[in-house]
Amino acid sequence: KVVYTIVQANGTWGYRGIKGENFNVIVKNNTSVATGIHWHGLILPNDQDGVPGVTQKLIPPYGQYHYNYKLVQAGTYWMHSHVGLQLQDLMAAPLIITDSNEKNKSDQSVIVMLQDFTFKQPEQILANLKNSPDAMSNMKTMDAKKPDLNDIDYDAYLTNYHTLKNPQIVIVKPSSTIRLRFINGSSGTNYWINLGNLSASAIAFDGENIKPIAGKLFQLAMGQRIDILVKIPDYAGAFPILGQVEGLNQQTGLILKTQNAKTPQLNELGKKTMPALNYAQEYTMQSMKPLITKPIKKVVQLNLNGNMQKYIWTINGKAWPNIVPINLHKGDRVEIVFNNQSNMAHPMHLHGNVFEIIDIDNHKLKNAALHDTILVLPHSKVKVIFDANNSGSWVLHCHMEYHMASGMMTVVKVN
Repeated sequence: KVVYTIVQANGTWGYRGIKGENFNVIVKNNTSVATGIHWHGLILPNDQDGVPGVTQKLIPPYGQYHYNYKLVQAGTYWMHSHVGLQLQDLMAAPLIITDSNEKNKSDQSVIVMLQDFTFKQPEQILANLKNSPDAMSNMKTMDAKKPDLNDIDYDAYLTNYHTLKNPQIVIVKPSSTIRLRFINGSSGTNYWINLGNLSASAIAFDGENIKPIAGKLFQLAMGQRIDILVKIPDYAGAFPILGQVEGLNQQTGLILKTQNAKTPQLNELGKKTMPALNYAQEYTMQSMKPLITKPIKKVVQLNLNGNMQKYIWTINGKAWPNIVPINLHKGDRVEIVFNNQSNMAHPMHLHGNVFEIIDIDNHKLKNAALHDTILVLPHSKVKVIFDANNSGSWVLHCHMEYHMASGMMTVVKVN
């Protein structure tokens, strides 16, 4: 089984940058497969977005590609392959951009990338989903009325490439404030983030600052990120940070622990089956810098559908690459209506832009959190707005890897 990673020449996983600096990077493909790396969540020139066939050519085996653009944001982002099902084989890494003027000061920053892993070849999983008699060989049984939460039986759930049998241990100091930078780098899994008894406050979502929300349990869909400040108590101890799988009792995570504290043995099976993600967190999150009020110039309706028997996933009845592009005029305020008519949730990701949620199932939101990825629940309608200020062809797709590979992708063209 081949698995991938993205590291610098000195072994650093991913990239750490500073807002205002240039991202001047040569990606060297040291694998035997062609690839292309997308910088997830970044606002950047279209020819730097890293989607082969849309914004660049494939990087051939042992070839390279030069990216060079200015980092205009600060926050928790990530990079991953945008070719085939390479993300399922863990071709991904964090992309952290800091800002010296950042108000949310912490003593230590800890990356928590959640990943799902299978020993099977992803292409074989997809073929089984498409070709088995009832398209269910890799799937749980599905009641037509109930949402289907997990398409694939995974062999393991990882955090920064570790299972809970051998978790990453991060040494922290008593009374310190830790910034946990959660990234859902999974191909087919949503998570509940469980912080145990630590005092915690979410401060950013998808790289954008939000008004702090206190809590112990947070939600994170595929492709999304959330930054949470936790306060380590003033005594020695170990503090598990868990990602609990939606719809199952399985879990992953890492351990924060003070020097010399005993390391607890953690179980990969939790005490209970976790429910489906919901919209409660979306209703609560408030942006620190919401979009200014402007008249909406164009409304785009996107119907999300799936044929479970053939395992084809569509936007407005079309499966990639046989799509009708969404044409927009530069500078227009645009509303997108995601109308999910299927039995599965879809984490919809728009490249090169950030959007604000204004309505969920006729529940109007004001100054809601900015996102680049929104989980649209089954038989649900979510409206978002954004300003089409970034010229070029931007892909818009479901971040569930097997749905994207089966057609749920389109292109937004800003002319």
